[in-house]
Amino acid sequence: MIVTGITESGSGVVPFLRQCGFSDVCTAVSGDEARRCTVQDNFDLILINMPLTDEMGDRLAVQMSSSTSAGIILLCRSDAADEIGCRTSEHGVSIITKPIHKSAFHQAISSGMSVRNRLVCMKQENVRLQNKLREMRIVSRAKCLLIEKKSMTEKEAHRYIEKLAMDTRRTREKTAEEIISML
Repeated sequence: MIVTGITESGSGVVPFLRQCGFSDVCTAVSGDEARRCTVQDNFDLILINMPLTDEMGDRLAVQMSSSTSAGIILLCRSDAADEIGCRTSEHGVSIITKPIHKSAFHQAISSGMSVRNRLVCMKQENVRLQNKLREMRIVSRAKCLLIEKKSMTEKEAHRYIEKLAMDTRRTREKTAEEIISML
């Protein structure tokens, strides 16, 4: 997505983005429009050309970095780059100064995509770990119920859940949920 208050500025960037492998390029003219677009669609890369029609764009960049997994690139005047960089760099926002040099722009796009890929992997790992933690909680709850209601030891309860899961060809989580519902 390209967010720019100047509609002509997006026209030169779109062909370059297509050369870089981005087939669908969406353009927004304001921060509000960009926020609405990100609710409706997932973007790999968000380019923000400062200033926008309704805001400067640095707050939008910070918000987008925390609410999406897209790589964020902020285009700004060179005299403002240091100040804006101080506010946005800890959020993983790349800054390119205007006028834009093709090689620097290509490097920023590559960097933005690397950040995006890293975030996607971290989110997938986070989901996997949350699922594992949920499974462990359910199995532990079932073990506690077996210990309390069936007078088993922790080792016996563990073995019972494992064996029942293998014998019925179900996951430990599904087996534990069944034990919890029965007890």
